[in-house]
Amino acid sequence: MKNIHITLAQIQAFVKVAETGSFTTASEVLGMTQSAISHSISSLEKELQVSLLERSRNGVFLTEIGNRVLVQAREMLRIAEQIRQETASMVGLESGKVHLGSFPSVSARILPKLLRQFRQRYPGIEVVLFEGTDDEVREWISSRAVDVGVVTLPVEGVDTVSIATDEFLAVVAASHPLAALKQIHIRQLATEPFIMSKAGCEPVITNMFRKAKVVAKTQFEVIDLRTIFAMVTQGMGVTIVPEMALPDNLTELSVLALEPKVVRRLAFAVPSLESATPAVIAFLRHTQDWVSSQSQLTTTFVC
Repeated sequence: MKNIHITLAQIQAFVKVAETGSFTTASEVLGMTQSAISHSISSLEKELQVSLLERSRNGVFLTEIGNRVLVQAREMLRIAEQIRQETASMVGLESGKVHLGSFPSVSARILPKLLRQFRQRYPGIEVVLFEGTDDEVREWISSRAVDVGVVTLPVEGVDTVSIATDEFLAVVAASHPLAALKQIHIRQLATEPFIMSKAGCEPVITNMFRKAKVVAKTQFEVIDLRTIFAMVTQGMGVTIVPEMALPDNLTELSVLALEPKVVRRLAFAVPSLESATPAVIAFLRHTQDWVSSQSQLTTTFVC
């Protein structure tokens, strides 16, 4: 059996090109020349006897085997980083990097204070934040593109640390007839034009209507919450969102409690606590300490 000789530099170059879709961008991020990046990947492909990337005028794309190798390549870099962090901790140095995936509502409402205190406690550990939809964050966790990701419980195949619960609320225009109410049954919303969020909460919202044995009159499907609230303000429909997703300015909107009450439970998830790097473990432990000190985050989050 032929011995395979590959280097971490080759793996790092491959992962960065795959993630950025560009040799130029990868070279800038890694501080290497573009020719060095190209040579590293060519040598890696020659050693493995497969093509990992397809190069075209439209960019760089992963081949089928390249997609499969990417997951393992990220795992190799994670193990290398874990070794570096383990040896650093032996001499009293807390260092490393945590790639964190989140969705905007959590990024805006929870992360600023949490990350500020974490940086004060562990100044040598860098946190790199990536934002996406719920589905994108789960994919990032699965593919090892991030070390830690925000998920909605329950979720299988990962280890989690709970961070908050978040109540779903109905939102209508301040001028809407329903705005005079403080609470509304989900069935009452079924008669109104509905604006459905496509950022990740759609399955939960659809299930609310299903349990009430009604169907939402969905008129629009929108990813950007700012667009949703602008449309609601203009009387184009009503919507349901988690409380954390509410805008700071509610002047032209009215927020109503839902009957029956529905909440989502949020957590940080990692593929495995056993294989997590010391930096990730430090982040999760800090999160547990922070949550226990924030009593308002153990119940429904209040904006």
